[in-house]
Amino acid sequence: MALLVLAALAALAVAAWPSGPRASPEAHASRAAGAGTPAPPLAPPHVAQAHPGVSAAAALITRENRAINAVLRYTPFVAHGTGRRRDVALTFDDGPGPYTPSVLHVLERLHVPATFFVVGQQVPTFGGGVRSERSEGFAIEDHTENHAWLIRLGAAGQHAQIQDAAARLARLGVAYPRMLRPPYGAFNATTVKTLARMRMLMILWSVDPGDWRRPGVRAIVSNVLSNARSGSIVLMHDGGGDRSQTVQALPAIITGLRRRGYRLVTVPQLVIDDPPPRHQSLAHLGSG
Repeated sequence: MALLVLAALAALAVAAWPSGPRASPEAHASRAAGAGTPAPPLAPPHVAQAHPGVSAAAALITRENRAINAVLRYTPFVAHGTGRRRDVALTFDDGPGPYTPSVLHVLERLHVPATFFVVGQQVPTFGGGVRSERSEGFAIEDHTENHAWLIRLGAAGQHAQIQDAAARLARLGVAYPRMLRPPYGAFNATTVKTLARMRMLMILWSVDPGDWRRPGVRAIVSNVLSNARSGSIVLMHDGGGDRSQTVQALPAIITGLRRRGYRLVTVPQLVIDDPPPRHQSLAHLGSG
């Protein structure tokens, strides 16, 4: 019954979503307007045209939006792909923070795409991390304004938590988020309805190495490599505490996944290449 309810709610989110390059102010404005929120001021048209990669970025955003819209027609959330392709998505929660530059350094050195779920309140202090994520082409999505327990809030409170973080990202030049990871993996019917109205897809996970508990570098590596499968979404953290073990574990995780024949992708790319099955089981309360 729960899945039927979620599928019905997902039908609210089928409307087409405006598209444009990740760095285009016009794209931010149209996306914010499409979400029923005030659009930020537009920059002069030459700003977007000055970047040679705009056409490629626009094409990618269009593909991502189409894939997200297609998934929203049958489910409001993603925990993993179908597994038809050997894709694995590495994700990082709770940043930006002091360890974000170190995480980015490893990913850039090893040429690994990844997805960062950003907490809005971290941006004023560690905005440089988000700017680096943006400039290097990483996927940047929403993790609420204050890492709130959404299930303890009403509809207005949940909307504010999601919208406030999205607005902070837009002000840094990040494309308006289409994805939310609920803190702690905690959500309810109000969350699903709120995301449907905002045309956002909820992103959960299928592999949790427990790096937030700091179990040791070897344990983090082993937990990821032992549990990763085609279509896996791996939960890790670049903020919220001491993430030195995560940084140290990353090279071995990346090398190990590649040796097993997996291709590392962003979550938006996973949704394009290997969308979730139509009959997903809901994840248990998590730790994201």
